[in-house]
Order: sequence, then structure tokens, then C-alpha cells
Amino acid sequence: MKNKSTKKIHVWIAAAIGLAILPVSGSLRSEAPDPVLQYYWNSAAREAKTTDPGLTGVSYVLTARTFCHRIGSGGQIAATDTATAEYYFTGDRFDSMKTLDGSEPCAKRADLLAPNIFENAYTLNLFPNDTGGPGLAIGLTSDSAAVGQPDGLMVINRNKYNLMNLYLYYPNKEGYRRFTRSFRFTEFEGYTFPDSVWEVGTRLGVFSSEDYRTETGITNIRIVP
Repeated sequence: MKNKSTKKIHVWIAAAIGLAILPVSGSLRSEAPDPVLQYYWNSAAREAKTTDPGLTGVSYVLTARTFCHRIGSGGQIAATDTATAEYYFTGDRFDSMKTLDGSEPCAKRADLLAPNIFENAYTLNLFPNDTGGPGLAIGLTSDSAAVGQPDGLMVINRNKYNLMNLYLYYPNKEGYRRFTRSFRFTEFEGYTFPDSVWEVGTRLGVFSSEDYRTETGITNIRIVP
């Protein structure tokens, strides 16, 4: 949380990307709803109603450090901009931003709002390599007719049901050939806030496309009375 080093931010991102590439297609799937999976999904949805700032309507400020990478040939980073900014929210509404240093265009590219996945209908999947630890991974597969709805993977606390990680892949995002968003969460004063966020995409242009990666680490959280 507060005063985290840039090195730690990159460690979190590397570790989470390793989880994010786990294929949903490799999960266990059942035609009938699994009562255990449904129980965890319903419990996590109820927990979100009281701990998700976007659902409770609380006002808050996130201070964040962002790295905006342009990816060149061979998947190598061709250029990087950085920015530190404060982001003001009311519930699930982004109100304003104040750039503290660095590139303002880079600061504007940081999207810190996680979608409310519980409002969507998913086929839920358990993974065969579940270790029984505190984090329970659940695969999310949407109906192919649900245009704009992401597939992905969520990790919840097995005992408290709060969201720990969220990895989303958008197969049909307009203007993109590839688009993924991933979140790591932290608990602060009874709420679940993003701790680090990253976005990877290929944005389509008129004559060419742009590959990029945006990495953001939250350095401070402030709830506004």
C-alpha cells in the first residue's frame, strides 16, 4: 500500500501475469450448476455489496504511479512514460484526476475501476490444481452472445469471500485486436480497493496497430467523509 517501491510493483505484476495466463479452457466444467461453486459465487457477490466501493457509493481518492509502455517488435519495450496522479471517485463514478508529476497523457490512461462481474451471467469453473489455500480460483466463461462481456479468472478469499485478484480477457472489444485487464486488491477500512492494475492491448489504427502495456501501483488510499 503506502510507500511501496517501484520494484515491488513490478514483482506483483510479474506474479499476477503468471496466474493470468492459466487457460480457462483447462478448467473443470459441468453442464449442471455446481452447488459448491454457486455457493462461493453467491457469497462473494454478497460480500461485494458491502465492501466494493463502487457498489457502496463511498467517495475516495487513490494516489497511483503508472508506467505506460509501448511495445515494439519481438515484444520488447520500445518506450516508457511514467506518471503519478490522484484519482477521485464517488462509488463507481470517476470524478476527476490531478497529475502530480510525469506525463499527463500516461496518467489519463490508468483505469482503476474494476467492473462489477457479479452483474453478469457466467459458467463457473474450478481448477484441478486447487491447493486448498486461502485463495480460491474460479474460471469465468461468458455466453458467446454476450457481446462486450469478458471471460476470465477471479480469485476470492476462501473464508472471507472478498475478491483478491481478477483477470479479464475481452474477446470482442471494439477498436482492439487484443485487450486484457488485471487487478490485485487490498483491504482498507472495511473496503476492497485495487492495489495494482495492469492493462495489455493491441489498439487498431487506420493504417497500423499499437501494442502497449500499462502498469499501475496504488501508493495511497484516502476515504473522503
